[in-house]
Amino acid sequence: MCLVRVLSMTPKQEEILRISTHDPKRWNISVGAVRSGKTFLDYYRIPQRILRAEESGAIALVGNTEGSVARNIIDPMRNMFGEKLVGRVRSGGTVRLFGRDCFIFGAYRSGCADKLQGMSLSYCYGDEMTTWNEDVFRMIMSRLDKKNSIFDGSCNPASPSHWLKKFIDEGVKNGTVRASEFTIDDNPKLPVTFVENLKREYAGSVYYDRFILGKWKNAEGLIYRDFADSPNKHIIRRVKPSDIIMADVGVDFGGNGSATAFNLTGYTAGYKKIITLDEYYRQGIISPAELEGDFVRFIRKALKSYPCLRDVYCDSAEQVLIRGLENAVRKNLLPVEIHNARKGDISQRIRFYSSLISSGRYAVAAKCIHTIQAFSEAVWESGGTDRRLDDGSVNVDSLDAQEYSTERRMKEIIYNA
Repeated sequence: MCLVRVLSMTPKQEEILRISTHDPKRWNISVGAVRSGKTFLDYYRIPQRILRAEESGAIALVGNTEGSVARNIIDPMRNMFGEKLVGRVRSGGTVRLFGRDCFIFGAYRSGCADKLQGMSLSYCYGDEMTTWNEDVFRMIMSRLDKKNSIFDGSCNPASPSHWLKKFIDEGVKNGTVRASEFTIDDNPKLPVTFVENLKREYAGSVYYDRFILGKWKNAEGLIYRDFADSPNKHIIRRVKPSDIIMADVGVDFGGNGSATAFNLTGYTAGYKKIITLDEYYRQGIISPAELEGDFVRFIRKALKSYPCLRDVYCDSAEQVLIRGLENAVRKNLLPVEIHNARKGDISQRIRFYSSLISSGRYAVAAKCIHTIQAFSEAVWESGGTDRRLDDGSVNVDSLDAQEYSTERRMKEIIYNA
């Protein structure tokens, strides 16, 4: 088809596209580094599959969420091929692609599998597969019931014990899966400085092995090894208030065995530096009145040095306590707004701070002893999971407060790197 050479491809992309077109496996999965070209390859493979798919079967594009499919797959293809060939996602989760109506699904939780019940698929594409719930993947397997049904997918690697790794290994052995592996150096079109910066940002973390080398690697031991090994590189004794152009506060509420934590975070121009300016940490259960009094004092103190403070992001699990803080803010005429923290995927928040620390963009005031300890001692759960240990033996409360304070700005901060 004439779409294949719209834009030039890397030699590796061309080879994989040629093989998967002329000798397709039932399962074709690209695994590897970020920005290595594995998804760009699929912007050409998807149109070919759709045009050749059996009319009697449905077509589905599946990702972590419907929104991520639109961002990662649909929108880039529309920019390449135009709106006549790549439509816009409609209500109900469908989109017109290359003359066919296609379904879009999220796969981040088991309930998403219900949408696939009764469906017969001739083609399915999977994005960010290691973020999926396994139940959804198993449902897709049962729905690819046409004689020539095909699945293409891509992902970054995760733990070697991940269910997808086991599926790929077994499929490669029995000949049903073609696995294509990518490192970041497989994409020679990336600017050299970008690759160097990315390698530096992930250095010393599990993410270097996964997102640079494309390896399935266990998350184990210290999470922020660079911080733990050289904390003085990230601790600052004095901050000039005039350097801070914006500031936010994150709030994590305590309870049995956990602490209440407030973290004040400041940003320098262009997000060049993200700095923990002050902290509050109180172990155990405190009354709502004590919480509100401590919060008001913390915010007043912060505003004296950093009048640019405007937003406070709180653990959304505690709506009664949040309403108490809102009332305290109004009663004391404090010029800040209280919001629910986004509380997105914790692995994304960990990756974000790993990148900031490795690239030297995160700093913490020396007086913030609890936050310093939290970053120094944070560890992964044992057993090769991608979960942060949270059993009361380490301080995750200051980490949560710190992450809540920056979570809504993460994309802006990364894009301004």
